[in-house]
Amino acid sequence: MLKIKENLILTCCKTTATLEKTGYCLVKGKNGYTLVETMISMLLVATIVTSVFSMVLTAKVGSVKSGNQGKAHLFARQQAEKLKAYISADLAAPGPRGTALPSPDNWKFPGDTSGNYALAPGVHNVTGNLPGSLVTLGWTMTYNVTTVACGAKTCQKVDFTVGWPGP
Repeated sequence: MLKIKENLILTCCKTTATLEKTGYCLVKGKNGYTLVETMISMLLVATIVTSVFSMVLTAKVGSVKSGNQGKAHLFARQQAEKLKAYISADLAAPGPRGTALPSPDNWKFPGDTSGNYALAPGVHNVTGNLPGSLVTLGWTMTYNVTTVACGAKTCQKVDFTVGWPGP
């Protein structure tokens, strides 16, 4: 606001203005905004700000969720690739882990807490194969092996499940 001495006339925004006893510039014929106009404008601004922040928050949560799904897919894919080396018709032969271990131990999957053959039917917990930083955050990884018919033969179907807290 423009503050000047009393009883002066000046030009303010191309309109003639006069002074009150307070010394502030007032434009003739304009008394200001009403309470209703002010409330409506505040409501509009609040609505716009709320919608913008909502979009930003949704984008951030979606980004975190997408990142976690990408990590989960990567770790499951890595374990699936490692499991391919365990496909064999002869469990008495040296397994993928070499001949340093007794033969039955060669066919156990590293990190599998079940202690069984890597492709034995059932649930195998391989959370230990995840990075330690993710395990401390509560991530888990298991795979379930089921026997399915493949024509005249039987095959093992492997389904991975990776779990994590949050979005």
